[in-house]
Amino acid sequence: MRVRPHQAFWLATAEAILARRTGSAQAFVEAHFEPFAIVAEGFLTGYYEPLVAASRVREGPFTTPIYRRPPDLVRVSPASPDLPGDGTFAQRLADGTLAPYPDRVAIMNGALEGMGLELAYVADPVDAFFAQVQGSARLRFPDGAEMRIGYHGKTGHPYTAIGRVMIDRGMLPEGGATMQTIRAALAANPDRVAEILSANRSFVFFRERVSMGEELGPIAAGGVALVPFRSLAVDRSEIALGTPVYVETTLPGHGPFDGVTIAEDTGSAIVGPARGDLFMGTGPVAGAIAGEMKAPARLTVILPRGIA
Repeated sequence: MRVRPHQAFWLATAEAILARRTGSAQAFVEAHFEPFAIVAEGFLTGYYEPLVAASRVREGPFTTPIYRRPPDLVRVSPASPDLPGDGTFAQRLADGTLAPYPDRVAIMNGALEGMGLELAYVADPVDAFFAQVQGSARLRFPDGAEMRIGYHGKTGHPYTAIGRVMIDRGMLPEGGATMQTIRAALAANPDRVAEILSANRSFVFFRERVSMGEELGPIAAGGVALVPFRSLAVDRSEIALGTPVYVETTLPGHGPFDGVTIAEDTGSAIVGPARGDLFMGTGPVAGAIAGEMKAPARLTVILPRGIA
């Protein structure tokens, strides 16, 4: 509330109430909050923090770079219709003018080489791609040390789902695109990896993030560490960060799920009042759930009385 009051318009108003909390959490919420069902049709996906083998230097199989944010990449406010995508990112040229930033194809062809932006290197370009899709990753080096990386800007070009591209190009059946099937198809067709990845012109940059411990996830847009099955990515133009959201849905392989989450993150594909992306945790087990997660959902926001 004190560090990021701008994230939810009701935080400053509710601070005095929240500071007086006494008794059980349930009694406090029942006394001071009220639920509002979102009547739009809800849809929930999942995301996770990949665990990826990496090297600090380019050696052996580790040849695909994970890039820091370039110094000439700037955020534009207000958005410009002359820029691609949502018009919020651009390249600031030497004369101070703005231009579209080089897209994924240009970066894959060496547009950033020689700038010293490499945070680390991974062996599989598909791992690097999915780290960008998830917005974070935990890199594990040969000596056992780890580095957590998190989103730090993008080129601004529109995001294209490669699963849809692979369906259209005959690599996957209609309705058959999950993270697992995408990975399997690309592993079976290594000669087509560059072609498929290039279809998504958007490219994400990272920075090293402080680890809050093994049990918690990465630091995300809300400025706090994500908690498995309790942190939700939302469209922040519809639901302010910091808002409690009660989620009812079905998890693949696990059946019905319901619980209170907190809106703590955002994503370029998360658009709409009842669209959510549930954080599943770190590593391959969480990834297996997140990769299959596509389900109807009912979302209910929980707001202080008198605020809505």
